[in-house]
Amino acid sequence: MKTTQRGTSDIGLLLGRLALATVFLQAGLSKLTAWPGIVHLLTRLHAPYPLLGAIIAIASQLTGGLMVALGLRARTGALILILFTLGANWLTHRFWLMHGPAAAAAEIQCLLDLAICGGLLILASTGPGRFAVDRR
Repeated sequence: MKTTQRGTSDIGLLLGRLALATVFLQAGLSKLTAWPGIVHLLTRLHAPYPLLGAIIAIASQLTGGLMVALGLRARTGALILILFTLGANWLTHRFWLMHGPAAAAAEIQCLLDLAICGGLLILASTGPGRFAVDRR
């Protein structure tokens, strides 16, 4: 029975890793292919050093996403994505400064990003499971 439970949790960890990684890999590729758009957005948000911020965003999402997907230093990849997501969330979803429908939409997005951070924190705590390049 213990083997079945472990096997099931390893499959769950694999599927969870892939689901989390997909969010970041897709977003990173989207930013990479629409490079001027992310720089413009960061400029409009008054982010310090928008060009550097765009590079960090793309590198964090693609590197962290690949690490999580492959289970290659997945705990480190999850922590990279948590830090990126919290920073991006603070910069882009400032619902407390908004009013009306825009505030409600930003609050929902902020909470969804926090839920993603929760999944990443669970991954960082448990490790990638058996179906990973490494099992740290």
